Amino acid sequence: MRLCVLGNGSLFLGFDPKARTREIFWPVVGLANHVGDGADNACLIWYEGAFYQLGGPSWHTQARYGKGMSFDWVFRHKRLPLSVDMSDCVDPYRPVWARTVKVAFRPAAKVGLYFRQHYHLGENTVGECGFYDVSAGRLYHYKGNIWVAVAVILGDKVDGGHLLHKRDVAVAKMRDGGVKLVPQTGGIQGRPIEHGLIESIYSVRREAQGEPTLSTLQATYFAAFGSTRQEADFGLDRALESGFEGIRTRSAKYWAGKLGCDRPRCFYTTSVKVVVSHCDSGGGILASCDTGIMGDFRDHYRYVWPRDAAMCASALLRCGLPEYARRYLVFCSKTLSEHGCFWQRYRADGTRGSGWHTPDLPRGELPVQADETALSLITVVEYLEHTRDFDFVHDIYHTFVAKAARFLQSYRTQGGLLVRPSFDLWEERRGIFTFTQAVSAAALMGSAKLAWMLHQGDYTGFCEAGCELLEGLYSQLSNEELGFCRGLTVPDLTQDWTEDASLFMVPVMLDKIEQWCRKAPAPVFARTIGPLAKRLKSRSAISWRRLKQALMVYAGPEPSGIARYKGDWYWRPKGSHGLPGNPWLVTTAWYLISGYQLRLLDKAEITAWLSWFRKHSLESGILPEQIDGFTQEPRSVAPLTWSHAAYIDLVNLIQAKRWENTKPEGPQIRRKRRNSAIQGEYRPE
Repeated sequence: MRLCVLGNGSLFLGFDPKARTREIFWPVVGLANHVGDGADNACLIWYEGAFYQLGGPSWHTQARYGKGMSFDWVFRHKRLPLSVDMSDCVDPYRPVWARTVKVAFRPAAKVGLYFRQHYHLGENTVGECGFYDVSAGRLYHYKGNIWVAVAVILGDKVDGGHLLHKRDVAVAKMRDGGVKLVPQTGGIQGRPIEHGLIESIYSVRREAQGEPTLSTLQATYFAAFGSTRQEADFGLDRALESGFEGIRTRSAKYWAGKLGCDRPRCFYTTSVKVVVSHCDSGGGILASCDTGIMGDFRDHYRYVWPRDAAMCASALLRCGLPEYARRYLVFCSKTLSEHGCFWQRYRADGTRGSGWHTPDLPRGELPVQADETALSLITVVEYLEHTRDFDFVHDIYHTFVAKAARFLQSYRTQGGLLVRPSFDLWEERRGIFTFTQAVSAAALMGSAKLAWMLHQGDYTGFCEAGCELLEGLYSQLSNEELGFCRGLTVPDLTQDWTEDASLFMVPVMLDKIEQWCRKAPAPVFARTIGPLAKRLKSRSAISWRRLKQALMVYAGPEPSGIARYKGDWYWRPKGSHGLPGNPWLVTTAWYLISGYQLRLLDKAEITAWLSWFRKHSLESGILPEQIDGFTQEPRSVAPLTWSHAAYIDLVNLIQAKRWENTKPEGPQIRRKRRNSAIQGEYRPE
């Protein structure tokens, strides 16, 4: 799990609770981690003849996001008169990371700071080179077209006396034990250049002559990335010119401009920054860059799942950040398969990712999750509503919208009333699922709206297919007594009444369909969609109550969140047979969102639940995928962008004002009343 993630679209950094760098992605976020398993990219302190590494049980640690893409750490040693204030920041425009460290201690004659670099450039351990250029005062690591340039500058002052400083850099093979530390003198042993599987340490020491007058030591570490030495040097030159404060100020202004207001300790803006840090400049939105999940499986969450990514892109749209949705839709138009659908998941460069959906299927069926294609189409409709960018939507209409919608139109069975069997939202089972049916209907109706607005001939066919799926939702996948079933099993097509949290999203999709159809030609809505939507809404309320009763987890007297489905096995604690599964952050948000839209929960109830999200975040505001049903500890990856996007959607939905740690203030947009139906309005907190 990661306590902090920072990024700018090309450079991503992930830090653990000891402030060690565990992930470095550049130039494609999520593609190749330049930090290997077990690598110890740590900051060390030399004080009174001993070395101390930050974090762990010997330290009190505080950590939080600052303004812009920055993060502040405070470490206080439990035994020694030693404290460290540290801040990290990523430049918004260049692949540059800056870290400033201030050490305060009882006056001593000698003290030092040591920055360890242990990379696996290109995500492998072969053929790396590191060397120190004495004349430039810079340390370099490189492999092929990956270069890292490092420099450290001192910035503390001494009260009286004379001050000497010493700068050492050493590189050594890990085979030989890496760079050796000499506690007695604070020295380091290695070579000025080495190759293979290596590590390096860049150290700065200060010594006061005469009486011990040093009580603080401050240094700033800069690392710049480039495809050549010249490119890395250029980034480092600019960073050194700006200094840490210049980079942080630039980042703060950048984010204040994007968000309208950027308050420290704001849980809402933290969530936005976490999602954005996982957005690659090429359009991919990664599920999580936390590589701690790899373990023995040797795989991870560093993929673009169109399911998660579409929901994240839509959430950012509602934050007033449409550029990330636009990039994602360009990514979609480039990665859509020849069939018009998405495969299970993709790498950040758009190539197909690993998966586990069996290809051994009946003729005419594909190993896909049809909901992923549908959710991405819904993002297109929402993008157009928020931006009115007709030119862009027209550009991707034939390469993505029409092609994907025709796939959903054709990928049906039972006379068009049901979607064909595919894999479910949770990627675990194959069948005909109510969630897939609902999002496919919404995607087709949304695509019909796009076709109508762009004057394309596909309008009628998409609209008719969406209406037929709504009819199937009513006649085949629900009843008046229990509401919606999870879906139909294959091949016998019997109803599966397992309570599944994906059903919370059915009324959300129905609400979208109603909104979109009101702006299309009136006969379609009046004749078919209107009456069907009313009957389906009553069944949605029945389902919501049944799901709440079955999926709400209780670790004590208070509710602990919503499980994915009854009998969920993933990360399930031992001896938890009485629980439906672990609570997930995403499903709990869906429960609240759908309850609010169905008027089964009011704003006050949802306001009370917002503290639940903060309670189950890490100290810095990072949200995990799920929490243990017994201990309430975070489980699986952290952060999960899907969790943060769901929280953002929840806050945006209820439009709360003046809530601490929720939504930032923004500018009020005034307009003439006659435009209110189209333009929308940003309501400040």
